[in-house]
Amino acid sequence: MGDCHYLDGNVKAEKMFQMTTELVGLLGIDLKRLRLDWVSSAEGVRFAEIAREFTEQIKTLGPSQLKQAA
Repeated sequence: MGDCHYLDGNVKAEKMFQMTTELVGLLGIDLKRLRLDWVSSAEGVRFAEIAREFTEQIKTLGPSQLKQAA
């Protein structure tokens, strides 16, 4: 962490992710619906794999209970 060439963007992103995680938890949404990964712009294959994995994870979880309750 801290090695982002955009200075402190990755640090800000992690703080925002932590706050989002807290909010999502308070709303009763499964935290498995959130994911933060560090991927370089040179890692297109890795980015695609992460996106595929996360998409499958979300499909496995099914519809959000929050949406159904609304």
